[in-house]
Amino acid sequence: MKKIAYFLDTANGLGGAGNLLLKQAVLMSEEYCVIVVIPTDADGNPNAEYAKRCDKQGIKYRGIRYNISINFSDIDITRAMANVSEIEKFAREESIDFFHSVQLNLAVEYVSRKMQIPHLMNIYQIEEQELDICRQNIFPAYHLCDSNLYANIWSSKLGIESRCIRPVAELKNIKKKEVYRKKELNVLMLGTVCSRKNQLIAIQALEPLLREGKLRLEIAGHATSQYAIKCKEYVMEHGLSHKVKFYDFVSDVSELLENADCLLCASTFESFPSSIVEAVTYDLTIISTPVAGVPEVFQNKKNSFISENFSKEAIAESVKECLRYHKNGEIKKIHINAACTWAECFARDRVKEQINLYYKYILEVNERRETEIYWSIAKQAQEIEQLLDCSKHGIPRHGFYYCFLKEKLKEGCIYIWGAGKRGKIAYRLLKIMCPMLQIKAFIDEEKSGYLEEIPIIKLSDVPFVNSFFYGISFLDGKEEAIYFLKEKGLILNQQVLLIP
Repeated sequence: MKKIAYFLDTANGLGGAGNLLLKQAVLMSEEYCVIVVIPTDADGNPNAEYAKRCDKQGIKYRGIRYNISINFSDIDITRAMANVSEIEKFAREESIDFFHSVQLNLAVEYVSRKMQIPHLMNIYQIEEQELDICRQNIFPAYHLCDSNLYANIWSSKLGIESRCIRPVAELKNIKKKEVYRKKELNVLMLGTVCSRKNQLIAIQALEPLLREGKLRLEIAGHATSQYAIKCKEYVMEHGLSHKVKFYDFVSDVSELLENADCLLCASTFESFPSSIVEAVTYDLTIISTPVAGVPEVFQNKKNSFISENFSKEAIAESVKECLRYHKNGEIKKIHINAACTWAECFARDRVKEQINLYYKYILEVNERRETEIYWSIAKQAQEIEQLLDCSKHGIPRHGFYYCFLKEKLKEGCIYIWGAGKRGKIAYRLLKIMCPMLQIKAFIDEEKSGYLEEIPIIKLSDVPFVNSFFYGISFLDGKEEAIYFLKEKGLILNQQVLLIP
């Protein structure tokens, strides 16, 4: 029996992508010998939430310190390469035949090449322009995604094999509801409260129906960001606290699913929301935006309610349509069709068969890839980090990305959006790395005057033209900033850059 190592994503909290890989590990333990690798924190402790879930499922796990990235611009190749020896030692001790990882795990890919162990990478939604950064052959030859849309993007942009396999259901069968309620429906939203999940627009869309007593709304997911605070403040200021409940992170959402009538997904940026799979498994009515892979599986008024677009008005109309179907009894047809979709796409046996076929294909062909290129890329990254003196200037060690920036920003003009700590770091980075680049101004709505002898101006005073560059130098709200600049006709990784 082949032995597969599954490498999860984060040392703290619960990542949606990592949790899906863990579910795949549990599923494939029925066919293979499985061990889960959980990242450890600085004290050597494996992620407690993942460990708890492994214990619950009876899955063997081991904690190893390693570094992953979600975006190409965040890759710390120096730290990643530092993890190689421990991963290689683990692979030898455990006699691993196959690696299955999530996100960009460069250390696992390097060991895969060195030891000739096949490696499959799970990674999902991404801004297409992010892939323009990646020109080096340092990523796995095999990729698994949960939507055809993103599988095609990854495959075409990186020239790798990619397959779409939908998220696996938790239960072996749908947990059917005895009745479908006709009034005051309980609507559930799952996932971290953040801009791409779009909870604030969802609350605003539901507001009239909440006031009329036709709905209740429950929101479960990490809710500590500035965006989450904004959502909570809106609920309080508009007198909706008795109708909208925030749960923050919930480890086991089964009780919430059992008590809910509908699952609302208002996301603007996803590959395929796994919360939809959980909801169909618990026989909830699905209401969703047409985000990424959702329309590949769900059709409006057939097996779900899919909004025309991502606007407040479109979401509100879909919810009203759902309410009408619940009231007149037609909702039963929607659920019959949704059950068929579940069996075709998410049922455990179906997903297991698809993953197993992919594993066998990879084991059979296992394209041989060179290891030497890793060292040359790592060396380039280290050289540019030394040039920047990252530790002295507080600059993140993202040498892989800085190689791209150095080439991109040889000359021209740039505006740095953000006059805080990260703005200062961006200034230092650019002055050292791109001496011919002209820094025109810092953009900040709350500050004025000068920073590093460069003027601070308001957003309304910025000229938005394709011949200039715009560096985003803050974390909280960067998605909104990217979207704002996109609306001005500017493109990520062309005119719009994340710095540092």
